[in-house]
Amino acid sequence: MEFHNQNPKKIIVKAGNLQEFISKIFGNWYWFLISMVVCGGLGFAYCMYASPVYKINSAITIDDQANQQQPKTTDSNGSMSFPDLLTGPANAYNEVDILKSKYLMMKVVRELNLNTVIYRKDNLKSVELYNEAPFDVKVIEKADSVKLAKFGVEMVGNDLVHITNSKENLDAKVPFGKIIKCEQFDLIINKKPGIISSGGYKFTVQSVDSKVENLLKNFTVDLTDKKSSTLALTIEYSNPKKGEALLQRLMTLYLESNLENKKQIADSTLTFIDNRLKIVSGQLAGVETGFSQFKKKNNIANVDEQSKVLVGNASEYNKTISDQEVQLSVMDDISKYIEAPENRKVIPSSLALQDPAFTTAINNYNQLLLQRSQLSLSYKATNPVIENLDAAIETARQAMLKNFNINKSSLEVSIAALKKKSTSFNDEIKSAPAKEMVFLDYSRQQNLKQQLYLYLLQKREETAISKTSTISTARIIDPAKGDYDPYKPNKPMIYALAIFLGLFIPWAYMYFRELLGVRVQKRDDIVLNTNLQIVGEIDSNKKGQPVLIGPSAKNNILEQLRDLRTNVQLILNNEPSNVVLITSSMKNEGKTFMTLNLANVIAMGGKKVVMIELDLRNPKLSSSMGIDHENGYTDFVTSDSMTINDIIKPTEFSENVFLISSGFIPPNPAELLLSDKLEKLIDTLKQKFDYVVIDSPPIGVISDAQIIEKYVDFNLYITRLGYTYKSQIAIVNDLVDSLKFKRTYLVINDIKSRKGSYYGYDSGYRYGYTYYRELSRA
Repeated sequence: MEFHNQNPKKIIVKAGNLQEFISKIFGNWYWFLISMVVCGGLGFAYCMYASPVYKINSAITIDDQANQQQPKTTDSNGSMSFPDLLTGPANAYNEVDILKSKYLMMKVVRELNLNTVIYRKDNLKSVELYNEAPFDVKVIEKADSVKLAKFGVEMVGNDLVHITNSKENLDAKVPFGKIIKCEQFDLIINKKPGIISSGGYKFTVQSVDSKVENLLKNFTVDLTDKKSSTLALTIEYSNPKKGEALLQRLMTLYLESNLENKKQIADSTLTFIDNRLKIVSGQLAGVETGFSQFKKKNNIANVDEQSKVLVGNASEYNKTISDQEVQLSVMDDISKYIEAPENRKVIPSSLALQDPAFTTAINNYNQLLLQRSQLSLSYKATNPVIENLDAAIETARQAMLKNFNINKSSLEVSIAALKKKSTSFNDEIKSAPAKEMVFLDYSRQQNLKQQLYLYLLQKREETAISKTSTISTARIIDPAKGDYDPYKPNKPMIYALAIFLGLFIPWAYMYFRELLGVRVQKRDDIVLNTNLQIVGEIDSNKKGQPVLIGPSAKNNILEQLRDLRTNVQLILNNEPSNVVLITSSMKNEGKTFMTLNLANVIAMGGKKVVMIELDLRNPKLSSSMGIDHENGYTDFVTSDSMTINDIIKPTEFSENVFLISSGFIPPNPAELLLSDKLEKLIDTLKQKFDYVVIDSPPIGVISDAQIIEKYVDFNLYITRLGYTYKSQIAIVNDLVDSLKFKRTYLVINDIKSRKGSYYGYDSGYRYGYTYYRELSRA
């Protein structure tokens, strides 16, 4: 009965995957143990000697005025009123950017000298110090860019310090307070009184910019809630006291900067109001003098009742016109600030128009000017940051100018309409004396100038009061405080990672070794790449003996060969012709070993077997048995007088096993295999023996086996674990698919059996072979 290519074979592979995985772990337990010990030791060493990192936290609340109600533009008496000087929006998100700015952090680094870090040497690690060092270091920079430099320091007595730096070949003992010359900068080491030296020290010097970058990477500012204006500040630092001082100073500088910006706006507004008061005061004085002289000269203190009514009506319109012209006058004054691009003065927001949008635009424009003023202290005018900010300022100015022109045009149209209506009243009083018309004109001018003058006086007083009472829009609600326990290293996480790596590394090594390996390492590598049936799996021949079969032999290989014999008999199903060809893809895969031992195990069942050594290019079968390969097949083919009986040789280890050796090594082995005598030889042997086992050349190297294959009943293809290439499985697949090889089956050789292995045996039998028997009987 013949085997069929059925899916149950793949089911066995899948069912064995879990068993194989578990067996690999138990079979390589010592690698997992070593890996666990090594990774655990590394994790423990890291936790012991890594510098701890603490989280320092604080909180600032921002008085967010963006959503506050805008003040009215007129007071209870109907006179004009404008937004307060300091009511510009304070957006919490903008404050986050300010707190995280390089400018602010750079000021902190320079004030606290953070780019110079002093460490105490403590066994295998260094501990950063704050005020605990018995000395401090002053750096006199020679250039803006400073590369990281490390120095060793030891106290020598009370007056000397020993400083070393291998890169600069510096090794000197110098007194405290003396200048030490270095390539990038000069150093001065000063002694701190009252602090006792304990062991060795070292310190590092780096550029301010690089220190700022390092600090900003570990500094976060976040809103505590989307609806809140409270900011949570957190910085990670190795020394909690130093981190607290750093964060506290950062918050203080932020509040001072916030307050200074408001004072700058107030000073600019006061200067503008004072200049306008001088001009308006002179204009008002001129109008009042002319008006007084006109009344005195023309004696127009009393007017008739009709004139009073007409004048009253005209006065109401004139008052309205005056209000509009005051606004127009203010706009003309403000236009001088925004029409010139080179004018970088802050625009007084308190003199803005009644339009809230225009007021907001002025406040945003002022904030951009102040931000540029601050950044210009750290950057040149050609810096991309300054250039981008200038572009933003120009965009804001153009937007204000456009908005200003629209508002101005609207105001001019309104004034023109009011004047047109006022003209109608003037027409009605044409009959009044011309003196009264002049009187009304003087009256209107005087009213306009008085309102403008009083308005400026009021805003001047309000601005002066606001300046003296200005407070920051932010305040500290939680001072900087470091956590009690370090944030890093996270010991539970590190130990968990060490355990994981201890298990993962050996598993990954075994997995990728198999995945990336080009050779067949396990049974699945064969099963998943071919549909051919596996009829035998043979253990590794650890003894190295060519013949392992004997009457009293008891070992795994004997039982495996017996299973192979059973499967071969099931395949042939007692056919009268039993010619078996054994081949492989290349040499040293065990085809000669398999030929010899399969023939012997068949003979143990009482069958007569003859082996033919047809690997004419590299004969190994004869030498494995200690028999001379002369007088063999090639001699029979090339001789006219030699008979088949002349080349059949008995063997010493079994009376039922015979051998036909290869004969002399010919220069044309393929041509000798094409001889008609080969067919005659095999037909004769079929009559004399129960089985004919042929040791053929490898099919992956030469085509000799394909010549022989037409005379055989079925083929055994030998694959050797750890030796056969995966790509060579495709060779036999192609031969079978193209019908060049018929009835071909696989034998796996050199299985590494060990305790706990998937390939181990129980009482000498394999589950897989039982499956083959059951499948064959089905």
